Amino acid sequence: MPKNVASEELIKEIKLLNDQKETLDRSAKMLLEQDVELHQAYSKLEEEKKSVSAERNKLALILSGVTDAVIAVDLDHRIVTFNKAAEELTGYPASQAIGKPISRLIKISEKSKIIPKQTYCPINTNTQEGIVFSKEGVQLISAHGQKVFVNLVCGQIKEGRRANLGGIITLHDVTEERQLEEMKLDFVSMAAHELRTPLTAIRGYLSVFIEENKNKLGEEQKMFLNRISISTEQLIALVENLLSVSHVERSSLTLNVERVNWPQIIKKVINDLMIRAKEEQLKLIFTEPKKPFPKVEVDPLRITEVLNNLLLNALTYTPAKGKVQVWLESDGNNLITHIKDTGQGIPREALPHLFTKFFRVSGKLEQGSKGTGLGLYIAKAIVEMHGGKIWVESKLGKGSTFSFSLPIKRADG
Repeated sequence: MPKNVASEELIKEIKLLNDQKETLDRSAKMLLEQDVELHQAYSKLEEEKKSVSAERNKLALILSGVTDAVIAVDLDHRIVTFNKAAEELTGYPASQAIGKPISRLIKISEKSKIIPKQTYCPINTNTQEGIVFSKEGVQLISAHGQKVFVNLVCGQIKEGRRANLGGIITLHDVTEERQLEEMKLDFVSMAAHELRTPLTAIRGYLSVFIEENKNKLGEEQKMFLNRISISTEQLIALVENLLSVSHVERSSLTLNVERVNWPQIIKKVINDLMIRAKEEQLKLIFTEPKKPFPKVEVDPLRITEVLNNLLLNALTYTPAKGKVQVWLESDGNNLITHIKDTGQGIPREALPHLFTKFFRVSGKLEQGSKGTGLGLYIAKAIVEMHGGKIWVESKLGKGSTFSFSLPIKRADG
């Protein structure tokens, strides 16, 4: 082979080797860069892992300090979080609870009826977020068979399905509050029962005394006896209200239901109060329906108590020369009774509290009122026991309209 040909071949080989070396150098450089990126990514993942772990530990620490029981369940209602308060409340250790179906450990009931887990913790994370169930005073049976009362709240997040989180249940123990309430009810009931007998005797003897001596008494003596009689009646009404509240709180208030002609009952109550209305220079008007309404199934005594209470309030808080109107209407399913007065009206801030126990409106409406704040509370309970609703519309200085509905779905035609 000629020398120059060999040289050319050698040069080509060297050039090829140099090209291969450059390629290998570039590949090595790329691998090195990838290795650096991989190392950086790994370091970043480690940092994120530590951050998530820290957040988890932080959440666990927060939950351990929360006094309410917190239980989180996955999409299959299996327990995934069980804080220390939940252990104390239920009697189950977290190690035994985690991973178990919540229905196996937690039994929630109301009035001796078990509430299904699908009711108090519905799994619907695609559309619902926030509180999805809330109930006060439900009963929970612990691992030791002990019954406790709790306020239950269940919440969800939209991202729950992605995180396999079905719901977060919070249980607030109200057993002590319930026990204290029971003690108060026992005391009130006992005191009211003890007061009822002597008060009834006082009323009876006073009535007999006034009747037998009415021709011998002077005007001043009659005035004093009349005031004693009024005060006695007020005390008896208070005792009866306290007993009714006790029955309402214990859910032991009973109804003796019968079918009645409601307009006829209203006419009777109106007639009974007509004398008082005239004495106070008030117009008391019942607009009788032009067409007959179906009869409704109610307890005549209890529902008359509601009507009496609303009418007496209207007469009490309406100034002389004013007017109290009563009328009926039907929406097809309910018979609605309206009581409208031309009194002083009720402040807007008082309206949400009007039907709560012992609430009394402050200001002008309080002056001269001897009420206890129980009448409207009892009226609301009675109406709701009948399956109806009670509400009020009022503007200060323009009077009030109290209304309540009674279902007519079971009435005859």
